[in-house]
Amino acid sequence: MEKVAILGGTFDPVHWGHLWMANRAVCQLGLDRVVWSVDRTPGHKLHSVLATFEQRREMVALATAQRPDFGLLPLDTNPSAAGAIDSVLYLQNLYPEAQLYWIIGADAFQTLPKWPRCGEIGRLCEWLVAGRRTGGFEELQTEVSMDAAADKMLETNTVCAVVAQKMSLRGVQIRWQVLAMPAIEVSSTAIRRYCSQGRAIGHLVPEAVRTYIVNHQLYQS
Repeated sequence: MEKVAILGGTFDPVHWGHLWMANRAVCQLGLDRVVWSVDRTPGHKLHSVLATFEQRREMVALATAQRPDFGLLPLDTNPSAAGAIDSVLYLQNLYPEAQLYWIIGADAFQTLPKWPRCGEIGRLCEWLVAGRRTGGFEELQTEVSMDAAADKMLETNTVCAVVAQKMSLRGVQIRWQVLAMPAIEVSSTAIRRYCSQGRAIGHLVPEAVRTYIVNHQLYQS
């Protein structure tokens, strides 16, 4: 059976954390394809997006250009803020025999019970959840011990169990598993802050994305 996954998000901007998460899912599950879905108007986000939908989508296209197993969701399948269900239904129609997955960070996964039509979405795919580190970029420079990695996976499992319980109260049984990868915290919020401060971001985003940000003068104060 073909295995197809969605990776949705604001991607403001897309960064190495998103790409590492997608690659880990491919390796762990043997995925055939990862379809990236860029939120048009992500109403569940607390911050205002600072790049347009077209700019964010172009950055994702640049970041994934070298991966034939990565692709963008067609423009006409995500018309609104409630586009998550549109994305799933599109892939279900395109790959009717495939097992569908959704790749997501633990922080975003916690919001699943608040998503529009979350019950339908929850039933249609299996959730692949990546942990998030609580520190910042500086912590990425330090070695993560095996015990710390194991603790983070246990913490992520606990988060997933809580979400599954909340969905169960809605009459929806979800399937999920934690991605076996070090927890990372490469934050789009912090990247935007780095840009506004004139700090380097080359270690946080692919070079094509860094060049796009510079050329379009994105995230400047």
